[in-house]
Amino acid sequence: MRTAASANPEPPELTYGTFNGFAYMPAMPGIAYRVLFRLLGTQEPGGRCLVTEEELAEALDVHRSMVGRGLQALILAKLVFRQAKGIYFLNPMISGARSVTEHLEAIGALDPADRLDVDDYQERYDAAVAQAEQEKKEKRLGRRSSPGRPKPPRKADEGAAEVLSLSTARDRSRRRPSRP
Repeated sequence: MRTAASANPEPPELTYGTFNGFAYMPAMPGIAYRVLFRLLGTQEPGGRCLVTEEELAEALDVHRSMVGRGLQALILAKLVFRQAKGIYFLNPMISGARSVTEHLEAIGALDPADRLDVDDYQERYDAAVAQAEQEKKEKRLGRRSSPGRPKPPRKADEGAAEVLSLSTARDRSRRRPSRP
């Protein structure tokens, strides 16, 4: 009689993992969870994931920009670390390993700021998201005021904005008025 163990005598590369890090999972966009679960299922020992955003998008049947948004949320949550384009590492607290010793060593070597089992995990994530949004906003504003790009012409009455009622706005032509 042949058993599953005798048919495959080699143990799988990932034989151990602790997943209590999921108890501290922050509230993230839904796509982040789909990307995370895909990375968990395709990881190599030590949590290394060799996959591009395009490959993830195809596997999840979503647009690449959605995968980028999910990865960004995972990186801000410190669940995933990006080493280079197409090379990601799962946080050791949720990744798999070949042995208990290897897994515990990886967790022991983890920077305390990257641990998931802290009481203020959601607050840390929210602060990281707010900081990323602020940096994105500053970068956008910085691009507008760069010396190589012309600034849009200023109106004489820029400080006084006219507020239109909804009915007035509907009646107004969508085309720009012709200049005399």
